[in-house]
Amino acid sequence: MKALLRGAMAVLWVPAFAWAAPPQRIVDAWYAHNATLLMLGASDRVVATVVTPQRFPWMYRVAPVLKKAEIINTTSVNAEELLRLQSDLVFVPTSLHAAPALRAVGLNVAEEGFDRFEGLLDCVSSTAELLQDEQAKSQAQAYRTAFTQALAQSGKGRNASAPRVLHIASLHPLQIDGEQSIIDQWIRHAGGVNAAQGVHGNKRPVTIEQILVWNPDIVILGADAGDTALLTQDPLWQRVKAVQDHRVHRNPAGVFNWDRYSPELLLQLEWSREIIQGGKVDRPAMIARIRDFYRRFYRYDLGDADATRILDAEPPTAKNG
Repeated sequence: MKALLRGAMAVLWVPAFAWAAPPQRIVDAWYAHNATLLMLGASDRVVATVVTPQRFPWMYRVAPVLKKAEIINTTSVNAEELLRLQSDLVFVPTSLHAAPALRAVGLNVAEEGFDRFEGLLDCVSSTAELLQDEQAKSQAQAYRTAFTQALAQSGKGRNASAPRVLHIASLHPLQIDGEQSIIDQWIRHAGGVNAAQGVHGNKRPVTIEQILVWNPDIVILGADAGDTALLTQDPLWQRVKAVQDHRVHRNPAGVFNWDRYSPELLLQLEWSREIIQGGKVDRPAMIARIRDFYRRFYRYDLGDADATRILDAEPPTAKNG
């Protein structure tokens, strides 16, 4: 298991001084990290976010307090705006390259980025420390324990001949997730190999001709990548082994997409293991796991119908009343 967690990369800048009090006005400019704040019980401290209810409706269903937060620009973070909001803690992704400019005007900035399981766990733990909240620290430890146990369990029973798995981030434009990514890590841990050999990183452009050369055994579409039916209707895609063998799957998504950088990666471990090793998911058991996860880590009671919609990457239905 240690080998699986080796090579993690997590970047988190912590101010050299300690706050006199826990931060109460938080800005979160990284989509996935908003789910971590939710898990740690800090959504009510968020005064601005890049997350919109249109793109992540389950996040707003589980944490309706986010409706009070301002929506900020997704591609740039304006220092003057953050000063106006009296932000006392700002989370930004490393890919934004915004931290130096924000720190220059006196803002407290936590810069984050990871591409391995251990990076996710370190991000959760470091965020809990920055929140200066004992319940958050306890929740972070509970999550680390559950994730470590899931790694030990999901790594069992792998196929002798690992199937080639292609994870598609987008059909239009056509983009896939390559090696040296957290997607590649859960594919390998679930018993598969990434079909996108020689491609590194997330959301890399590729041609259908290249996919025909790879000829994956399994295709998994990200929750917002497009409709799986499009592959069965396209003459070129019909030549791909995964399509011919009816092994095309849509990745679940809830508060955040399971396949990437949020706490629901814990659910992805089991789902991907069943898909890659067995070809299908035990739906009743998976629905029970979803409900248990939301109860334990998001403090939210899902019904079977809602858990089913999350498993099928469907948005929540309108609430009555």
